[in-house]
Amino acid sequence: MNRLVNWAIGGAIVAVIAGFVIVIAAPARGPVFIAGDKPVTEDQIRQKLQTDGWSDIRITREGRYFEAVASKGGQNSKVDVDSQTGRLRPADDDDDDD
Repeated sequence: MNRLVNWAIGGAIVAVIAGFVIVIAAPARGPVFIAGDKPVTEDQIRQKLQTDGWSDIRITREGRYFEAVASKGGQNSKVDVDSQTGRLRPADDDDDDD
């Protein structure tokens, strides 16, 4: 009986550690910009920004991301959209490895 308890406790510990490893290894995901978690095009980003009331839209490709600069209400703003998922770049992703 003690052996069974030891195996159960050991299995539980391994499961908890595996869960932590999965959570830590998961890449940071930014907020959804274009729903679907699938690749997006420059035209889709432009259409979304126009629908949201943005104008003077300029989009460039920066590695995996589209960088969009646009104006609304006299203010310029920039967003980086992941071309593979349609999500915004996470705020803490400031590396330039593209």
